[in-house]
Amino acid sequence: MNVLLLRSGNGTRDELGGVLGRCGLAVDVIDSRDADAWLFTGKPYALILLDAAQPAAAHVAIRSIRRSSSAPLLVLTQRDQVADRLEGLAQGATEYLVKPCAPADLVARAWALASGGHGPEAAVLRLADLAIDRASGKAFRQGVDLGLSATLFELLDALMARRGQVLSRAELIKAAWGSSAGERGNMVTVGILRLRQKLDDPFDLKLLHTVRGEGYVLALRNDH
Repeated sequence: MNVLLLRSGNGTRDELGGVLGRCGLAVDVIDSRDADAWLFTGKPYALILLDAAQPAAAHVAIRSIRRSSSAPLLVLTQRDQVADRLEGLAQGATEYLVKPCAPADLVARAWALASGGHGPEAAVLRLADLAIDRASGKAFRQGVDLGLSATLFELLDALMARRGQVLSRAELIKAAWGSSAGERGNMVTVGILRLRQKLDDPFDLKLLHTVRGEGYVLALRNDH
């Protein structure tokens, strides 16, 4: 699969090209200051990587890319401000990855986005800087293991599998404790509290939201 790298600094080409090339992705490199130049390659890209040092420049490039392409767009940045990420996502970025990042994390995100979730990393689900690995039963934010218990992982996995959708208490009970747990809603209250302490409290960007009278949702919002 063809991948386009729009870079803003020296050294990025060899580093990223080597990592992605080893996992079977062909990388073309263009200066991000000329974000429209990729149109002249005549290639369909399965993924666009934008290596951007400054948020303002990144937002300009994102808008330019989105005028001509709907390919998944992964933005690599050294800045990790919530407002900048939310603005970039609103402009059309698909995901953000903060540098320096582990090569394995870059490869996982690149494969998942380029293959539409059907590549070798499809077992890894992602939302913003959250990643959950269903094979290992572990969840990470910004590359940090959240140290979830088996029950909390099942709770998060249910929310992640239907991210953006509100799940009722009954649905969460069935997912995390099994249908035999009945309707003991206090189990969900305690579970959500403990999950928030691990998932959201240490981070600026909050992902787990309460929808009064309906249940809970895992989503990217700026109102919590």
